[in-house]
Amino acid sequence: MMNHKANFRLATVDDMHLETYDHTKLSAVNTCPTWGILRYQLHKQMPSEGRAMALEAGSAMHECFSFIRLVSLMQQYDGSPEFQDQLWDYQMVRLFGVERMQYINTALEQCSDKTDVAKTGGLAVLETSGFYDDPRDKRRTLSNLEECLYAYVNRWRWDHPVWVRDVADPHSDVGIEIPFDLVVDITLPHSIPTRINDHGFNMTDKMQFRLTGRIDGIHYNTRNELSIHDNKTSSRLGDAWSQAFLLSHQITGYCAAASTFIQAPVHKAEILGLAIPLPRTYDYGGYVREVVSRHDFHYARWLDWLVHTVQLTRQYAGNPFDAPKYTHSCNRYFRPCTMIPFCDADDEEQHRIVDEMSHVEWSPLDKPILDGIGNE
Repeated sequence: MMNHKANFRLATVDDMHLETYDHTKLSAVNTCPTWGILRYQLHKQMPSEGRAMALEAGSAMHECFSFIRLVSLMQQYDGSPEFQDQLWDYQMVRLFGVERMQYINTALEQCSDKTDVAKTGGLAVLETSGFYDDPRDKRRTLSNLEECLYAYVNRWRWDHPVWVRDVADPHSDVGIEIPFDLVVDITLPHSIPTRINDHGFNMTDKMQFRLTGRIDGIHYNTRNELSIHDNKTSSRLGDAWSQAFLLSHQITGYCAAASTFIQAPVHKAEILGLAIPLPRTYDYGGYVREVVSRHDFHYARWLDWLVHTVQLTRQYAGNPFDAPKYTHSCNRYFRPCTMIPFCDADDEEQHRIVDEMSHVEWSPLDKPILDGIGNE
């Protein structure tokens, strides 16, 4: 390990000029620099790309997960009805907007208990999410998502309170869908060459950039320890899926971000996996709760990865034509990479293809975090 020294703080208006990185972008660059630079640095997308059903279904379910967390949060308060109304309205508007809040509230009028509220409100969230069936995809359907929602509510841990910064303030920060924007200052153990243009390198011993993302939840476990929650949807859940989170840099980064955001140590994570569609018996592979911890060596290794990937991204930023092509990644998750036509073209054709690509802005601050690599 390189023993990098790092400092994290919340970004301010004066930091908006700094380069921005998030886990999806960093992971994509590691998967294949050409693809990562094109899609997440230049925000390019092939115009012929169809619907990303896995990501759409995952996004809709993430909205349901945030609603269930809000219902859980409301169970923690015994305050006045006026306070609870202010809390509910503020968080509902933040998460869903005024029009959707009104629709969801109407659906909840006849509900009798918290489980009924979670299921009925979750259905209303699904109905207003914008997700719709595709006749070519029989697995990711609204009917299957509804079934997944019911199963998730049935397994929800109501005894894991949501973190709240100030319980006396109905507008306080709470541990539900937390966008973070941090400034990262890293001191390198020795000078590392950084490309400044096509003609030379600059020696530097410092790095500074913004790290952004969105944390699904921050909760207390039954031992009153702070823990992040990270929801995942996938077509299958098994031992390989679970063990990947023992080392996941995404989880390590989110723990670091949560610690910075709430100004308290967060070194545990619960990964909540939900299969879409559910298997016949969802107790066996339909819902998985994986608990992992993070220690000093995890953070040190994550910083090594962060430095390496930011340096790689900076080297080819704006220049996907010379970026390495990791051809072992041309067929990920049983489908070909959409950038293959670009990679298989000559230099002149590559420039023409880039000019004709669609511009689809990517930012985790604008939508729920979904790792476009890992969601199937």
